Amino acid sequence: MAGMNRKTSTTIHFLSLILILASLSAGAMSVADEDSQNNTSKWTVILYFDGDQHETTYSLSDKMLADLQNLEKVATNKDVKFIVLMDLAGVNDTHLYYVEQNEAEEIPLSSINASWNNEVNMGDGNTLTQFVCWAIINYPAEHYNLYLNDHGGGWRGICVDENPVKDILNLTELKTSLITIRDKIGKKIDVVSMDACLMSMVEVAYQLRECADYMVASESFIHTHQTENGLFLNWQLDRIYSNLTANPDMNPSTLAITCVENFRTDKAFILPPSVVKPQAVDCISAVNLSAIAQVTELVDNLSKHLMIMKHLRFFIPFIFLKTQRFSGAFDFLGYTFYPYVDLFDFSKNVATMMPYPEIKELSGELMRSIERTVIAERHGKNIMLGEHPGAHGLSIYFPYRMINYDSEYENLDFSKDTHWDEFIRCHWLMKTNVSG
Repeated sequence: MAGMNRKTSTTIHFLSLILILASLSAGAMSVADEDSQNNTSKWTVILYFDGDQHETTYSLSDKMLADLQNLEKVATNKDVKFIVLMDLAGVNDTHLYYVEQNEAEEIPLSSINASWNNEVNMGDGNTLTQFVCWAIINYPAEHYNLYLNDHGGGWRGICVDENPVKDILNLTELKTSLITIRDKIGKKIDVVSMDACLMSMVEVAYQLRECADYMVASESFIHTHQTENGLFLNWQLDRIYSNLTANPDMNPSTLAITCVENFRTDKAFILPPSVVKPQAVDCISAVNLSAIAQVTELVDNLSKHLMIMKHLRFFIPFIFLKTQRFSGAFDFLGYTFYPYVDLFDFSKNVATMMPYPEIKELSGELMRSIERTVIAERHGKNIMLGEHPGAHGLSIYFPYRMINYDSEYENLDFSKDTHWDEFIRCHWLMKTNVSG
């Protein structure tokens, strides 16, 4: 009996110890969870400044530094945090910053990746992935805004890095990077902002549909230039993010609209001689990416009808001439650098100029879908000033001549899932159907 009592007593002490340890462990977990919750901000804004290009009409490095200075003007608080990865045009001049009001605290690049030196390739999707994942782990938030700052070429890509070798973040890389980030955080990036030319395309929006909720970008060119008061910047980061820090409970759609409202338009500038029409910086739009699939489906339906109605090809050149373009006026050979047209305006002209009920119905459905998808949009109305009165927020690739068609276009999700590229080739090759 005595031995049995000792065994029972030992068992009781052992069980008590387990309960105590479990209680301590639960307490520790509770504290850890509480700390994690306390460290989670409302928003983390992740800014990707790629200024590593040779100077053209202005220095992108100077633009990036001016953007950083504007960001430092924001009255930051615990609810909104700003992380910047910036690469300038020289050598060994990549910097990582945590930005607060009037201060940019530099953080060693090795914090992201021990193998990184002071010069990273911002045109590489792996760089974007590692930086954004690091920022999310170290600065967790309820919402994330990814801001991409550099040259843009529409569906051809964004963020060109010329040192040590020329590289561009194409849309396939961008999607792969953002999908990896999405899987890391268990949700889509809330808002992807693109301070770059020509990025508000249906092709770009469709490519990002699975990894972001909203996209803010411009159909037109964006141009920084020197003024008496310094550089003229279209994206006013101080105004945009002062609104956010003043209202950190702002939802993603409101932030996207705030970006549109605070975009600064600019007078026309002259493109290279082969593109003769001056271009104003007047277009900016916010796109609900959850609605882009329907727009794409309707483009596909319209494309198939335009392909099979061979006798309608007579109308296409006239529709093209009437539709709002974002590449300057084509010359007599039909050459343009970026043959992009406004998708809504194209649909409207198709409905007006093609006297067939089914075409009118499909075009009308597409226009209504675009209006639902573009939640905010601004553009100028004076064509004589190089503005774009026919802009409605989303452009689409439409080369004026087949010789200008780029087969790389067929690698996009949009091309794979629609007949738009087939329509282009059918029209200019004068065929009833094409493969692929």
